[in-house]
Amino acid sequence: MRGRVFIELAVAVLLCLALPAFSRGRAMPAVPVASRQIMSPTERNVRLIGRTCTTDGITWLAQSGSAVEFSVEGRRVTLQLVGGEETDYDKELCPRFAVLLDGEVVLDDTLDEDSRTVEVYSGNTDRSAVVEVMQLSEAKRGVIGVETIVVESSEPYSVTPTLPKDLSIEFIGDSITCAYGVESASSDEPFVTTKENFMKSYAYLAAEALNADYSTVCYSAFGVVSGWTNDGTRRDDKLVPPLYERVSMEHDEPWDSSAHHYDIVVINLGTNDFTYTGADKDRMEEFVQAYIEFLKQVRANHPESYIICTLGTMGCEDLCPYVKKALKEYREATGDTRNRCYRAKLINEKKDGIGTYGHPNATTQKKCAKQLVRVIRKALRTQASATHLEARESARMFDAK
Repeated sequence: MRGRVFIELAVAVLLCLALPAFSRGRAMPAVPVASRQIMSPTERNVRLIGRTCTTDGITWLAQSGSAVEFSVEGRRVTLQLVGGEETDYDKELCPRFAVLLDGEVVLDDTLDEDSRTVEVYSGNTDRSAVVEVMQLSEAKRGVIGVETIVVESSEPYSVTPTLPKDLSIEFIGDSITCAYGVESASSDEPFVTTKENFMKSYAYLAAEALNADYSTVCYSAFGVVSGWTNDGTRRDDKLVPPLYERVSMEHDEPWDSSAHHYDIVVINLGTNDFTYTGADKDRMEEFVQAYIEFLKQVRANHPESYIICTLGTMGCEDLCPYVKKALKEYREATGDTRNRCYRAKLINEKKDGIGTYGHPNATTQKKCAKQLVRVIRKALRTQASATHLEARESARMFDAK
């Protein structure tokens, strides 16, 4: 019995002596150490969506839907957002923005202060995510600036741009494209930025349905030959063409179209022009000539894009045929046939309701998006067929030689 106890005691002592040596010779699991990384929202770190500009290290989201998007690996992500003088307005008139995490909105608010720190998420371990900051209200009501991205991560390069999509669309428009009053319950509700939401615009919805990147140039009350007028006086201070080659009204610097290719360009203008032209034939002809010149301007900036023109969501029955007339005369003058037009779906107030001051609400915007998606898909099929025929013709000519 004593011998057995002695043996067991000896084994226990040997194990105690061996364990430290074993531990020293074996790698123990390391706990990742997170570092705090502060990054600027530049093209090296983020993908810029829509028209943006960078001033003093701040990336400004210069148009409706403009955004920065990035992939991140980290345990905590915060953003430093800044605003301009519009942050002094009442909260419901300040610029509206959204922060999305993996495609879901985690913050929807207006910026009513000069600067705000926004925590996107936090945890105890690193995780992979996609973060996006988007301008929801129209640019002329104030824009959001992204100053810094702060990440706590164990990865040395924790933030990278997301990849671009295969299809890209530029939308040129007015308040309809901005989604003015889209969340209002009636036409009587006054305008506030808290009821303007680009994510409910036909433009954003169509781009999402087509899995396309997008960019916008849109200003409420603006037109081609005249902006909105309540007395028939021509408003040449509210025209889109002079602003088309600038980043925005607020950021008056050149926009480099050569660096931004779009497969499709959608022009939805004429609603405000109609307050000037009415059914006056001379004025509608004036609209036609201005529209033709704008088509030439768009084509000069985007020689390879397919152009789609539309009008009609808010009525303008007399002017709609003149969009078609402008496109016809443009084709005859230039020989450019890579374009088409269609009449947009008209608001059905009785069935679908209506937004602020007669603008389309979310229901009508969805219907307009579905209609546009069909038009774009048809245009893409036409383009694909034309490309195929050109390739066959080139091959035939080559064989003939």
